Amino acid sequence: MRYEVVPAAHASWHQLDVTAGEFAAARSALVELAYGTTRVMPAGTSRLEIIDVLEELDRQLGR
Repeated sequence: MRYEVVPAAHASWHQLDVTAGEFAAARSALVELAYGTTRVMPAGTSRLEIIDVLEELDRQLGR
């Protein structure tokens, strides 16, 4: 991810600018963590939290 993270306008989260390729790679990693064969989650994160992030991302994209 190439740019600084900034607070999102009218939201409680942060945003950053990415290319389509960077976005696809990040989404692919979320799919693998949520539904793939990965056994170890990132520290302090559950599989359900990863699924929630992925579903919210898809919802915002209209998928």
